[in-house]
Amino acid sequence: MRIVIDANILFAALLRKGLTRRLLFNSDIKLLAPGFILAEFIKHRNYLIGKFDHSPDEFDELSSNILSVIELVPDNELEPYLGASKTLVTDLKDCLYIAVALKENAAIWSNDGGMKTQRRIKVYTTDELASEFGLL
Repeated sequence: MRIVIDANILFAALLRKGLTRRLLFNSDIKLLAPGFILAEFIKHRNYLIGKFDHSPDEFDELSSNILSVIELVPDNELEPYLGASKTLVTDLKDCLYIAVALKENAAIWSNDGGMKTQRRIKVYTTDELASEFGLL
């Protein structure tokens, strides 16, 4: 399954060992994200390290492992899809996730209820995705 993850899913996987992290490393899921997710990660890195239960070095190792399984779609490749994505959601950051989903014919993994207001792209919460893979 091809699925676009949002930054909050990435952050949840970094902070808690559990369902979200297991799903991120599920070989049946191909993870995608807009390139700007790296800027979001860098912006919140110090905050995340402060919430992380282990050392900063362990945080960096886990971050590297998680980011290595996510295919980043350069933001400039999303320009042809932004017009359509803006008609589906109002938050500009959400528009980039929608644009990746449109470009890559993928679903979205997000616990943000605002993403589910549109009906064009399938949006899974963590629990829904886990259920899809028989983990709940």
